[in-house]
Amino acid sequence: MVFMVGRAGCAMTIDTFVMGLILVAIGTSVPDALSSVIVARDGFGDMAVSNAIGSNVFDINLGIGLPSVIRIIADKGANIFLIEEHHLEVMQDKYPNNPLIPHVKFGFLLLLVLIICISIFALVKFRLNRVVGFTFCAMYFMFIIYAIVQEFACDEGFGC
Repeated sequence: MVFMVGRAGCAMTIDTFVMGLILVAIGTSVPDALSSVIVARDGFGDMAVSNAIGSNVFDINLGIGLPSVIRIIADKGANIFLIEEHHLEVMQDKYPNNPLIPHVKFGFLLLLVLIICISIFALVKFRLNRVVGFTFCAMYFMFIIYAIVQEFACDEGFGC
């Protein structure tokens, strides 16, 4: 799946980072979403929320950490660079006033989304309802729009 998404992104001139951020994330999250729907429908909303949080904690920590450790051991301690040196230099030359690479900007965006989610839950007294559902769906679509704008507008010299 990842290989084909990468090839499709290459054919459409969309960065693999954005393709992974949207399509691969959807493909790997659908089973979690379906299981959350099933348990929420049965009246276990806390389990649905715990599933979403636990799945993301697992994906971020073990999904990134374990392959990284295996690769570092296989390469006898060599560091893994998220962006190749020459790409980083090109980005810094092209946008000298923008110290944040896209990975870092999306990390800050993830933190902002987390803060907004906690705030929304607090406002509705930690109950799942239609307002929460529609708000979270709207936030996801805004995130997708941001990722797409980030991909196309920033490549056109806007220096996002």
